[in-house]
Amino acid sequence: MRPSCCLRSGPAIGSTTRRPPSPRTRSTRAYNNLPGVVEQGDGFRSFVNLLLHSLVRPTPVIVIDEPEAFLHPPQARLLGRILAERTPSPCQVFVATHSADFLGGVLEATTKPVALVRLTRTPAGPRANQLDPEDVVDILRTPLLRYSNIITGLFHDGVVLGESEADCQFYAATFDVIKKDDRPNDNLVFLHTSGKTRLADTAARLRRCGIPVAVIADLDLLNNKQTLRTALTGVGGDWERITAEFEILDRHMREEKSIVTAAAAKNRILKVLGDPKDGDLITAQQVDEISSMLKATSSWAQLKKAGLPQLSGALAYQATKRILDVLAEHGIFAVPVGELERWVPELAVRKNRWLTRVFEEGHHNNPSEDLRRFCERIKSYLATAA
Repeated sequence: MRPSCCLRSGPAIGSTTRRPPSPRTRSTRAYNNLPGVVEQGDGFRSFVNLLLHSLVRPTPVIVIDEPEAFLHPPQARLLGRILAERTPSPCQVFVATHSADFLGGVLEATTKPVALVRLTRTPAGPRANQLDPEDVVDILRTPLLRYSNIITGLFHDGVVLGESEADCQFYAATFDVIKKDDRPNDNLVFLHTSGKTRLADTAARLRRCGIPVAVIADLDLLNNKQTLRTALTGVGGDWERITAEFEILDRHMREEKSIVTAAAAKNRILKVLGDPKDGDLITAQQVDEISSMLKATSSWAQLKKAGLPQLSGALAYQATKRILDVLAEHGIFAVPVGELERWVPELAVRKNRWLTRVFEEGHHNNPSEDLRRFCERIKSYLATAA
C-alpha cells in the first residue's frame, strides 16, 4: 500500500506566518522606487519647485516671474490652475507671464478672486491696465472664441480680427510684405471669430483689456441694418451719424434688385457647361459657378462680388463711402472690393482653394495699390489707438 498524505489548513509546526506589508510600508516602497526630481528635465523640476514653494511652505507674498519657462503648454495651463486653486488663502501671489496657456489655467480656477493687470511699454513709459476678469472669462466661455486663441491677443501690441482663418492668413502675409525696414516690429496678431456676427463684440471686449483692435469684414456687413448698427454701437460708434447714408444705400439696393429669368438662367448655365460630350461629368468648379450665379439674384450679392466700383456714378456711392469712413474711425474696416477673394480676382477657383493658390503662385508678394492702402490704413489706426 502506497502511503498517503494528509492536507490540513494552518501553519505547519515550527513555521512562521508572513504578514502582508502595512499600507505605510507599501507607500514607502513605492515612493523609494520613484525616480528623483533631480533626474528629470528642466520643465518638470521647475514645475515641482514652484509648487513646493507655493503650497508646502508659502510665504505671505510670493512673486513668480514667467512660470511658463521650460514648460510644455499643458503643463503651463495645469500650473496656472493649481496655483490659483490651492495656494493657501493668507498668501498673495504675484505672477508675471507671457503665456496664454498659463493665464487660461488661472482663469479656469473659480475658487478665488483673480486680478489681471496688462503691462505695456509706451514712449512715455510703462502703462498698466487692470482688466476685468469677467471680460476675459466670457471670451473663454464662448467656444468659438476660446478655441480660436483669442486670448493670445492679451500678449500683443495690437489685434486684427477677421471673419475666418483664411482672412487672417492673407492679411498677415500682406502686412509682412508692406512692412518697412525702418519700422520696428508691429507685434500684431491676426485672429478670427468664425464669422462676422461676433467681430464687434470681441473687439469691444479686447479693447476693455487695453488692447488696440481693428476689425476686417466683407462688404456685406452693410446689407443688414440691425447687424451694422449693432457692430457700430458695440465699438462705441453713433448710429445717427450714418442713418441717412444707410437709407440711401438701402433704397438704391432695393431699386437695383435684379431678376434672373428662367431663360437667362438657362443661357448662363449652358455657357458655364460649354459643349459637354456624352458621359462627361460636371466639375466641382462648374457646380460652384452655377451655384454662385443662381444665388446672385440681388444687388447686395453683386455688390459683394464687384465692390464699391459697382456703385460708381450713383448717389449711393458717396453714401457708402461715408459709412465706410465712419466705421473705420472706430476700427471696423469693410473690404472696399467686396470680399477677400476679390483682392486677387484673376484666380477663378472655388473659395476653399483660393488661398492655397494665392500662396502657391506667390500673389501675396505683389499686393495691389488698393490692398496696400487698405492695410496701411488699418496699421495707422492701430498705431494711433495704442
